Amino acid sequence: MARKLLDWGAEHLSELGDDEVFSLESVQLLAPVEVAALFDFGLTPTHLRNSLETFLKLEHGNPKTEPILNSLKAGLISEPEDKPSAGPQPLSYYKCNMNSIVGDGQHVPWPTYTARLDIEPELAVIYGNTRQPVSGYCIFNDISARDVQVPEFIGGLCLSKDMGFGNQLGPFLVTADEVGNPFDQDVDVIVNGKARFKGSTSEISHGAEDIFQWMEMIGPIRPGTVFGFGTTPGCTGLDFDDFLDPGDTVEIRFSRLGALKCTLEEPKSKLSRSRWPVRKPLERFYE
Repeated sequence: MARKLLDWGAEHLSELGDDEVFSLESVQLLAPVEVAALFDFGLTPTHLRNSLETFLKLEHGNPKTEPILNSLKAGLISEPEDKPSAGPQPLSYYKCNMNSIVGDGQHVPWPTYTARLDIEPELAVIYGNTRQPVSGYCIFNDISARDVQVPEFIGGLCLSKDMGFGNQLGPFLVTADEVGNPFDQDVDVIVNGKARFKGSTSEISHGAEDIFQWMEMIGPIRPGTVFGFGTTPGCTGLDFDDFLDPGDTVEIRFSRLGALKCTLEEPKSKLSRSRWPVRKPLERFYE
């Protein structure tokens, strides 16, 4: 259907008036689907390991959080459990804030409770229906506040994940025939016009079918449900303890999904004291 519409538009373009044709640069792209639900999985082990190392460095000596991180680390490096003999393999996920879904080109407010606002470039799959489960793919930027995240591991990722404008999807829904193999895409993160991070979707450990089988065992999946596969390794500040600054403009490029852009706004008021050492670019927001 999408291809038929495209062909029709190309054939009749000259017949359309100025109020019917718009350049891409002149419109604001919203989320590419009317999202029924948004779930995020953790299917990229290298990112999880990198993140734990950074968390352990910055939480070192904290009696409340260091044991949690060491326990998570022990679980990651242990031998995986055998796949259940019957039924789908259990896959961990969390539910995302449905009130914070936005599209391309957004200005993301900087929450006053964090000094480590981060991006998370992810491959996302959109569920269609039982006849065609994969309706397409898009980029998912799961914006995260890192310095408040560890204490929330045992109570829900609220401050760290549910901030306004924090679930960015886009720029388009790309149909499966255009994507081909979704797990061999290059991912590049450009910050203020300069290459900053680079990765690949090749490490994702499970396919869309595994996600759908697990979710369908729990309950029905509605058309328009979006699933993130997990953060692309090497493409976040948390992977390297190399965080972004207020005012940074970020462009996330997937080789066959396009580019998703956002700008991290400067805080509107004084920041709350961070649990981690204050980085120099943020010192003025504490004065």
